[in-house]
Amino acid sequence: MAASAARRSPCLKIEPSLANDEQRALGYFQGRVWPLLTTVPNPCAPPTPVAMQHRVVLLSMCVFAASHRYLQDGRGAELITPTRSECLQVLRTQVGGCCKDNNDMLPTLLFAVLLLYLHDGLVEGSATSATMKHHVGVLAILDQLGGLTKVVGKGQESMDMLLSEFASADLTTALLQQRTPGFAPHVWDVIDEGSVWWGRDAKGRCSLAAVFHDMATLATYHEAVRTGAESLSVDRIRAFEASLQPVYAPLTTEDLGSDLDGGQPLPLGQGEIEAVKAFKLVRAFQRTALIYLSRVICGLPTCHALVQQHVEPCLDGLFEVHTSSHIYHCVIFPLYVAGAHAQTSKRRAGVSDMVSGIFNDMRFGSVRAIGEALRDVWRRDAERMSWADMFGFLSPYAVVL
Repeated sequence: MAASAARRSPCLKIEPSLANDEQRALGYFQGRVWPLLTTVPNPCAPPTPVAMQHRVVLLSMCVFAASHRYLQDGRGAELITPTRSECLQVLRTQVGGCCKDNNDMLPTLLFAVLLLYLHDGLVEGSATSATMKHHVGVLAILDQLGGLTKVVGKGQESMDMLLSEFASADLTTALLQQRTPGFAPHVWDVIDEGSVWWGRDAKGRCSLAAVFHDMATLATYHEAVRTGAESLSVDRIRAFEASLQPVYAPLTTEDLGSDLDGGQPLPLGQGEIEAVKAFKLVRAFQRTALIYLSRVICGLPTCHALVQQHVEPCLDGLFEVHTSSHIYHCVIFPLYVAGAHAQTSKRRAGVSDMVSGIFNDMRFGSVRAIGEALRDVWRRDAERMSWADMFGFLSPYAVVL
């Protein structure tokens, strides 16, 4: 059984006053969709209480659920278009109300637009998606609320998690498109204080937010070099390399629970199992950032040894992730970047199989689009392709995490 099927978000009571279709959609979102957005074994509760109070959030969750249900088993296609149409109509009405100095609804609208952004970018990821419009909408609402750092940590765990998802998607998209991300590097320190989509090491020895901080700094530095605001510095590159060196969990005899008398290691405790997974996810993103550093900032070709020294261990680590692992469906970005740089047919076949496995587990259209984009890269002379050419095959409407 895949990881997502084995996990369930906290069960919240769904009011019987809802229409039957809406009750089923909320139940499906809570049990099937929400766990796909996180690597945490026991994720925070979805925004069901907000949905029960505000129809625009309810409808955005129903759209998400209906679309995914259709991709999952082919049922409910007739519910998608009318639900989406009503959702957008309610959203426009409430946005109009906010434009008349009624800002009390902004947090509610933020929930709705975040969900629509993730739906369009992850579940659909097609040329007809409104991913970019929703992205602009989220940024506009955050600006009205004083910025992301003013919203995170205000008691809404589901909001914090969705914002961590949005900021991560903004960052990965910026890296693929060689642009500056929408959030400054220091914002990741604030995001890390709230509820996030990734699992944490309970002992605080590693943090994916720290890697995202470095990745945002990399993208910002690249833009500064490109515009001539800064010059390419060997010292800066070495500092990036040092900061992004892959980290491993420093397991001790105590951590392993060794039986000192019998000399037999005991099974890892649950906390250390989660720590190992957290470190594995961190390493995948660290190595992906190093690939970006060598390719985009240093300008090295795909086949260069300094590029492949990061590609190969990145793929090795990804191939070790079991389908039952909580992080299995959250390594798409490292798999996409490293897979595009894979040199041998055996490596490419392994990447293709893993992408197919993740799609079968998640049923997200964006994952299928990534598989198609990778095949487009492999059909060409990838060794001579620039970063922009390599990742230009993916629809700009698809979200990669």
